Amino acid sequence: MAEEKTQYEYQGVGLGKSEKYSGKKKFDEYCSIYHITAFSDMQLLEELIYREIMQERFKEEIESKKAKIEKKNKKLSDDEQKEVAIPTYVVDAMNKNLEQVLSLKEKLGLINNQEGDDGFKYLQQLEEKFKNWCQENQDRTFPCPHCSKMVLLYMKSEYWETMKHPFFESKVLANKKLWELYKQNKITKKEVAEVLGCSEKHIDWLENKIYLKPNSPSE
Repeated sequence: MAEEKTQYEYQGVGLGKSEKYSGKKKFDEYCSIYHITAFSDMQLLEELIYREIMQERFKEEIESKKAKIEKKNKKLSDDEQKEVAIPTYVVDAMNKNLEQVLSLKEKLGLINNQEGDDGFKYLQQLEEKFKNWCQENQDRTFPCPHCSKMVLLYMKSEYWETMKHPFFESKVLANKKLWELYKQNKITKKEVAEVLGCSEKHIDWLENKIYLKPNSPSE
């Protein structure tokens, strides 16, 4: 029996009603895009979202203070007008909060520290997404009866839905994003083959028969 995942519920403690709504939306987006599933990571993610919303509060406070000064200045002569200055305590608090945002993002692996990280992280995310898909969804692969391209069925609670298959172009086992990363030398031929579940000879075949052709398939 597979180990049951501990469910984490976003709380939004310390936020207003509208902020909780936008915070929950950001939380779900982060989890979906970066495949965040560990309980401890989700706790860090909620703290990150709180800090990001605090950063927005600081910016709104600055805009409010600027607007008030500019409104008063309109009633004064040029000599009487005050300079729009942001209080030091607000700037300091905003800078410290930004440091916490960056620190939390780094802990969650959301910041690329090196130029070559993009390709590796994409592979990790793709493999993690595929693993979670297998665990949580039933799927069926078949050619579309109308366009003949490969499509994937996945189960929802009410019905089956179709979506474009991420590992086929037309009827060929391939992925355009993987190919772009390979040609940019961000990943190796072997890594492309491992993700697609094929041999390196298939990658050579893709280059000669698919991607060098004038009308190569696109995503």
